This record gives sequence, C-alpha cells and structure tokens, in this order.
Amino acid sequence: MAFTVFSASVMHETHTFSITPTTLASFEACEYLKGDEIPKAMRGTRAEWGAVFDLADEFKWKMVHPLAAVAQPSGKVTADAFEHMLGIIVGALTAALPVDGVLLPLHGAMVADGHDDAEGEILKRVRALVGPKVPIAVSLDLHANATEEMASLADIVTTYRTTPHTDMYEAAERAGRLLQRAMKGEIRPTVSLANRPVISGLDRGRTISGYGPMVEMLAFVKAAEAEEPGVLDIGVNAGYAWSDVPFTGPSVLVTGDGRRPAYKALAERLAEHIWTTRARNTIGLLPMEETIAIARERAPAGAGPLLIGDYTDNPGGGGHGDGTNLIRALIEAGIEDVVVGTIADPESAAIGLRAGVGATVSIDLGGKIDPRFGGTPIRLTGKVVAVSDGIYLRKGKYATGTTGTMGPSFLLDLGSIRIIVATYRTQIDDREQFRIYGVEPEKANILACKAMNHFRADFEPMARKLIYVDSGGICSLDYAKFPWTRLRRPIWPLDLP
Repeated sequence: MAFTVFSASVMHETHTFSITPTTLASFEACEYLKGDEIPKAMRGTRAEWGAVFDLADEFKWKMVHPLAAVAQPSGKVTADAFEHMLGIIVGALTAALPVDGVLLPLHGAMVADGHDDAEGEILKRVRALVGPKVPIAVSLDLHANATEEMASLADIVTTYRTTPHTDMYEAAERAGRLLQRAMKGEIRPTVSLANRPVISGLDRGRTISGYGPMVEMLAFVKAAEAEEPGVLDIGVNAGYAWSDVPFTGPSVLVTGDGRRPAYKALAERLAEHIWTTRARNTIGLLPMEETIAIARERAPAGAGPLLIGDYTDNPGGGGHGDGTNLIRALIEAGIEDVVVGTIADPESAAIGLRAGVGATVSIDLGGKIDPRFGGTPIRLTGKVVAVSDGIYLRKGKYATGTTGTMGPSFLLDLGSIRIIVATYRTQIDDREQFRIYGVEPEKANILACKAMNHFRADFEPMARKLIYVDSGGICSLDYAKFPWTRLRRPIWPLDLP
C-alpha cells in the first residue's frame, strides 16, 4: 500500500542573547527551498532530506513537501517570519488532507517571538490538522532543547548521534522507517522524556574523540535498545545552552511501542548519566596569550596546519562571526602564513568586491554587530587576491553533497595573513570554503576558523594540532555572564554544585 506522507522543515538554533533578529531574509540567505526545489537540491545528499526522498522511493510514498528552511543560528526568529513559514506548512497540509503520516526534520532549539518552544508550536498546529491517529515522526539535532510538548505531540522522535553531525541522514532514516511501520499498523509508538537541572552537559554531545560522556551514553543507549522490550529508538540531546527558556538543557527521549511506564523509567535512568557527568569535557578553551604562544611554534613543512577554533564567535553556535580579537592578536604577534575563515562583514565585503582582484583596499573590518563580544573594528590595508559568490559544495563528512554560502566575498591578503571577508555569517565546516578562493587549506601554517565542532570532521584529520580559543565572543562558556530571566532555577552550574 502506498501512503501519502507530508514532510516539511524549519530549522534554527536560537541564541536568545543575540541582538541579531532572525528574519525571513535570514532563511532566504541560508536555505529556503519550496516544493520541487527541495528534491532537486537534496536528493543524493547526506542531509535529512536525502533520507526522506530515499525512503519515499523505497516505500513508494506519495510526498507532499512544501518547505525546507534553515537559517544560521542567531537571535529569536521574528513573529512575521515564523508565522509566514508556518502559514506555508499549514496551507499545504490543509490542501493535502487526508495524509497517512507526517515526517518533520526539525532542529529542536528554535525560539520565536511569542513561542519559547517553536518546534512544539509547529507540532501543535500540525497535530490539530491531522488529528490524533495520524503518526507524526520527527528527527532532531543533537543539540535540541526537547520539551514535554514535543514528546506528547509526536509519536516518534529520533536524534543525531554524532558531533560533528555526520549522521543526519541516519537520524531521519530511523524516523522514516518507524513512521512506515506505524502507518502500516505494526507499531503504536509513544515518546517519553527525561532531563536533569543542567544548562549544558554530555560534553556538549561530542563523539569525535571516541571517549567522553556522550560516547558512554551512546553505549548505554545501544544496550538498552537491544535489551529493553518494546523500545524502538532512544534519542539523546546534549541541548543548546544559550537559550533563555525554561527547558534549556540535555534530555533523553525514548520512543517505545505502546504506552508503558517502563519507557519513562528507562529515560530517567539514562538521564542520570547527564547529571553524574555534568562537569566532564573533552576540550577546553585557551586564553588568547596561550593560543598565540602555540601559534608561534611553527611545525616542519608538510606537518599540516595548526587548527584554531574561534569557539566563542562561531556563527554555527549563534556567534556574530565578525569578532576581531583573534586576528588582532595574530597580527600583533607577527604570526606568518595564517588563513582566517571567515569574517562576516557585508560593508567591507562590498568594498573589496567593488575594487576587484588586484586592487589594494583599506577597510574597517569586523566588530560591527555588537563590539562588546569579540572585538571592535580593525583598520586593515591589503590586496584583493580572489573574489567569489561564496557558494560551495560540501565534500567532507559533514552534510555531504549539500551546498552552503558565505555570500559575495573576497580574500584579503595582508602579507602574513589572508582573510576571507564574507557577506553572510557562516561557520567553517568544509575545506571547500577555502578552495573556492584558491587556498589549499592543507598547505597553510595556521587555519583560524570561526567554528566549534563540525569543522573537525573535514579538517582535524589533516591538522597537526587542534586548539580552541576564547576570543570573547557571545558563545561564552561562562554562563553566569548572561542575564537569565526565563531559565528554570535552580540549575547547574549557576545555582547547583
């Protein structure tokens, strides 16, 4: 029997302390696909939508897919943008009724004006249309702040199991396969949630090191899925910390067949690992002085670049991406053969693009969004050595086959340091972001990247060393710096030991 499946996605990780609102234009600058544009862009990729269309082919689903929208992490999604996109989803679903199932690739940490739990609001409106019997399956980012409303409104919830997120495809595939079984009446899934009073935990979900709290948790999950009767999937969310909402923090979601108290009990047992390992981490952030000292230690030729993650100014975590503190320190220290990716500064990008390749330009770079975080503008004079539309095709293990964009941009050469000056805020996640400017990242002495985790999948294997710096950006790990007003209290590490 061929089923009709409705699928749509609106994905955003919301840094509620950012002063940069997330508008409809923010989605359009990143990824905003409608209708037939979605399979054209997503078939054959390792993203969630790649799995959705592969499953549709396998199971002969009749697909209805009105919208796939993603914006770079930033401030709250505006009410206008949120209602516009929900309007597209609701309108298309209303026209498609009746449907046999719903498959929603979501993030899980989106906050909109008027809706702390934006994903919960999406699910509420979808459930109101399809009724209580149509199964709804959701796949979430590992950094979701999952809620009881999500758990009660969805029948199936799966979560990525890797950071960097190299299993987006697999998470959506698990959700879709369970949806097929539910539509056939083979299972009657329910979701149970458990969490603990922590802002951040499970080593922020890192798995790439092969050890740490998240790796240990996944071993527990594997055993439980094999041994616990009726368990269909266990999603572990490390949470997204920079969100001032009552439910911020790590959680466990158990999808089970039928309604059994054992599923909630299992979620609670697993969630205890969140609490007992709350202070354990596999990485730390270095102060600027120590970072520069390491940068002075030039390695032998062919050893690979030193990889510096500008952690607290990473656009992929909600950072402004225009912080200058690290660049300023590298210039003042006289460090040679450095490539910086990227500084988001549309004003400076426009100057370089107007001047063109070969021109010498003077710009006040960066520090324009909120100079309190990451540094003030820095006056630089250099040569424009390459220009680009900023569009790149990911070839590494993260989101393989998908495209990203830094917007119209250019490479500024200062002699000792080259800087990608971009229009859009974009984290570094793939080597192609350097190659489109003629830079071979493997040959650089230092790659200074606005990045936290995802760049490790493609860059760390060829780097001589990886370090992280605290450059004063808005993604600070000192949570006491932020003016919390809605977070549940007491909570670790603000109130609890």
